[in-house]
Amino acid sequence: MRRIAFITESSTRQSEPMEAYKFYRGPQSRWVNAVMDYMIERDFPREDIFFLSQHGQRIIGYDEIVTPYPIQKYHPRKESSRQFAEKILAHVFSFSPLPFVELHCGKTVADPLIELFNQHGIEYRMYADGVPLGAKPSAYGRLIEEVQNIRKLKEIQREKWHVTACIQHRTPQEASRLVTDYADRAQLYGVEGLFRELKDLLGSYNQKQKDEKKAMKELETVLKLEDAEEELVGFLYAKKTVSDLLANLTEYERLKAKFGKSIAKFTLYLLKRDFSLQTENRISETMLRMQIALLK
Repeated sequence: MRRIAFITESSTRQSEPMEAYKFYRGPQSRWVNAVMDYMIERDFPREDIFFLSQHGQRIIGYDEIVTPYPIQKYHPRKESSRQFAEKILAHVFSFSPLPFVELHCGKTVADPLIELFNQHGIEYRMYADGVPLGAKPSAYGRLIEEVQNIRKLKEIQREKWHVTACIQHRTPQEASRLVTDYADRAQLYGVEGLFRELKDLLGSYNQKQKDEKKAMKELETVLKLEDAEEELVGFLYAKKTVSDLLANLTEYERLKAKFGKSIAKFTLYLLKRDFSLQTENRISETMLRMQIALLK
């Protein structure tokens, strides 16, 4: 729903003609300043912001040029306030469909206007209602903080979705990039524990990779000495696990008797590789849990 805002005029004003938002802003206009800051913080459309002036019962556009005019010494009479309220109501009815109305003004303007809004079913909100004049700037300061906090939450949510999208294959390489790029913001995402777990797993995985490579080097060295004719290599080539190695016990025992050191080194290599794969699976599982947590 479209929103429009009505802001009270300030009693301290500029001494020369200028745009309304500049004319009513000044060191002594703390409440009106705070209201305009609130509008700016929300990127409120300028064309939907209007200042209300009792002088001539004017509805003034945000960018409209305002010429200096006398400060009103007395509160307007009840009948005058009622007439101004009817004029504001007519302005609201000039919008189609009817907008939601924000009221940033005192009770002199607001009370007869709210009565008319209730009669005609116009949705509205009276801001800082019941707050003493001197405390209104602080009230708007809190509203601005709320907007900023909501924006931060939205930005963090978008970041969380982006991180979730970065997790595609759940590999150690992906995990390493994730830790490097986003670990510092893990607390904001609410997944600090999972990032810490992932970092520890990566450290363990890297060490197991080193152990696996070392075992392979030792195997290659022994094979050169024991299996010059590559009789054993053909047997070992298709063996991916210890179970594969022991599937044919007769052949295993024969080759073990002939190439004992090589079989021992190959068995060690398979175990080291299994340890690496096991840690890789744990990394994948942790990244899946992280995706689920980031989606919450």
